[in-house]
Amino acid sequence: MTELTFQTKVHATAKEIWEMYVDFNKRRQWETDLEYMILQGNFSTGTSGRMKLQGQLEMPYTLTTVIPYKEYWDKSEIPGMGISLCFGHEFNEINNETTVKISVRLEKEHGEMADEDIQFLVQVFSDTPQAVLTIKKAVEK
Repeated sequence: MTELTFQTKVHATAKEIWEMYVDFNKRRQWETDLEYMILQGNFSTGTSGRMKLQGQLEMPYTLTTVIPYKEYWDKSEIPGMGISLCFGHEFNEINNETTVKISVRLEKEHGEMADEDIQFLVQVFSDTPQAVLTIKKAVEK
């Protein structure tokens, strides 16, 4: 397992930030390459869905942990690669200021982590800081 993390403070409530992730229309404001994201049920632990980013194949995902306004994790298995990506979103609110921590973890089904695996994770993670800063700008208005 290898994990990358970005963390910053946002002058907004955890609820305001949470909505930028779970409301898919708001999500398109910062995840501009998102073509669609379909959840087959409520936004709760164990619910699965499908998403498609521009230029990529549709990917299934599962919400593995959901604690409203605190954190959620989702997991996507990458078809044909024998790896999974786990995305963590954590929100720690203190006095209307929220620390947002986003993590992306690569899990490999078999064998050791190779340099190519790490480069793939870096590529997946590369737009995360900018996405969080876009959310920050939107909710701090």
